[in-house]
Amino acid sequence: MTHYKIGDKVAAKKFGPLEHDFSGEVEKVYDNSVMIAITEYDPADQSGINELNGRAVVRKGEAKILKEVPRTKEDLEAAAKEEEAAAKAAKSGKNTRRRRTKTTKESASSEKNEKSSK
Repeated sequence: MTHYKIGDKVAAKKFGPLEHDFSGEVEKVYDNSVMIAITEYDPADQSGINELNGRAVVRKGEAKILKEVPRTKEDLEAAAKEEEAAAKAAKSGKNTRRRRTKTTKESASSEKNEKSSK
């Protein structure tokens, strides 16, 4: 997985209200996605850009770095550790998703069924 940093110029594919691909600058980096301040887009997408307030959250795998900001030694080490951890998790077959828990409605329904069966 590519290591993103605030200030990187990235390109992303169309989604939601946008009909064309767009590009912009990384404003925030999350675990699996990045927030992009949209700077370059097709004029036909103006209403979609306004709807998104000029920003989009895109999965890291869907964004492509066009121009990187300078990386420090610490940035490169952090990227290497991140990739190593991801490789270990993939190798061990760990599923990082949380298990689904009962919603309030489901738990109330199951309690009602338990009471009626007694």
